[in-house]
Amino acid sequence: MKVFDTIAAIATPIGVGGIAIIRISGDSAEECAQNIVFPKCGKAISYIESHKLTLADVKRASDGAVLDEVLVAVMRSPHSYTGETVVEINCHGGHLVAEAILEELFKCGARQAEAGEFTRRAFMNGKTDLLRAEATIDLIHSNSELGQENAARALSGKLSEKVNKIRGEAIGFAANLSAIADYPDEIDEMSDEELNERIEKISADIDEMLKGFKKGKIMRDGIMTVIAGRPNVGKSSLLNAISRSERAIVTDIPGTTRDTVEEYVTVKGIALRLIDTAGIRESQNSVEQIGIERAKDKMSQAELCLFVVDASDDISKEDLEIFRYIKDRNVIIILNKTDKGGKHDFDYYAKVLDTDKENFVLTATPKSGKASGIDVLEEKIAERFMAGTISKDDVFISNDRQKDALIKAKQIADNMKAAISAGMPNDMLYIDLEELVSALGEVTGVTVQDEIIDKVFERFCVGK
Repeated sequence: MKVFDTIAAIATPIGVGGIAIIRISGDSAEECAQNIVFPKCGKAISYIESHKLTLADVKRASDGAVLDEVLVAVMRSPHSYTGETVVEINCHGGHLVAEAILEELFKCGARQAEAGEFTRRAFMNGKTDLLRAEATIDLIHSNSELGQENAARALSGKLSEKVNKIRGEAIGFAANLSAIADYPDEIDEMSDEELNERIEKISADIDEMLKGFKKGKIMRDGIMTVIAGRPNVGKSSLLNAISRSERAIVTDIPGTTRDTVEEYVTVKGIALRLIDTAGIRESQNSVEQIGIERAKDKMSQAELCLFVVDASDDISKEDLEIFRYIKDRNVIIILNKTDKGGKHDFDYYAKVLDTDKENFVLTATPKSGKASGIDVLEEKIAERFMAGTISKDDVFISNDRQKDALIKAKQIADNMKAAISAGMPNDMLYIDLEELVSALGEVTGVTVQDEIIDKVFERFCVGK
């Protein structure tokens, strides 16, 4: 990939819409655009004011035929998203219009941008870091309010500030040890107590960030939630009640659901990847057997199982077998069909299933009419996964790359604590601190390898 050539791409989704945006970036962005973009004020693009929308015609370079009337903006280097000069053409949102303009730009010297190349250039030019780049893609693909808010805070630099503060402490610590080594007659060595206090603070700060990973991942990816139970206990009705839609077919015939049915829903700002599964029972039907095997596979992967029991009936052998399969997972037991009359109380179910009464929720999800108990279920899910309140200033790491880099840094810090206890000389500790600073730099991308950068930006779409 060339770094300083001129790239172009459509930055908005393909399809019919009010506006489509074509983005151009590079040293020759203005020269390329002015071959086909003619501001109505009479000035060439190179002379229009930076960061100001200007009405213009786009004309075909070969014969001067008008392709569209557009708004064009030039954002001159270094004051742009990529750090290079950027030209953005706002044309009408027809697919053919945007494609025609893009093709003209290619004829004038630009090339098709690769996936994520605009943001990658911003990273390479120091306009963003890896945490903020990852926040950009998380914001685009956010499925929930909490995920959107966490990504927005990370994009604003709050997560980078946290990491850079810890890294700054490590750099300051290393500078102190370096000064002691360079001027032993003027600066006394630090005591073991002082050394321990400095590294313990860094270790604790890293640990605090790692503790937030579970929340951050849930906010970003949501919770894989499987609705499990035997046939005809109301699993599909529950899916419809939670999603406030008629997503799944509901009948009185057992075994209606033969395959998994998936729906993304938001509960208290948290995204649930809600999966309705085939009722689990002994069956000779080959299609139903496939659905049952898929249900078991989803249950084994689930972060949350909503185990549905028919409260108007006795606990069956099938109920017990299913519950044994998921008992060690995160389970909420739903006593459904309470509108038909409950045969037993919580004590009975807790005893038969050998579980805590706090795990139960009562619901009624009739095929017609308003479902009840759903609000209580949603509260329980929120309490279980997002215990405590999240303030507007909280920001959490949310992917495995960030977590792995912080784990590496934490291990180095913990090894340093052991080395201090063993009486390691100050100059040897300096080597460990250099590794710690480098590990923390991997989080923001200051010291990250090219292969990791490639993996981050391959998630981006063309045009971003």
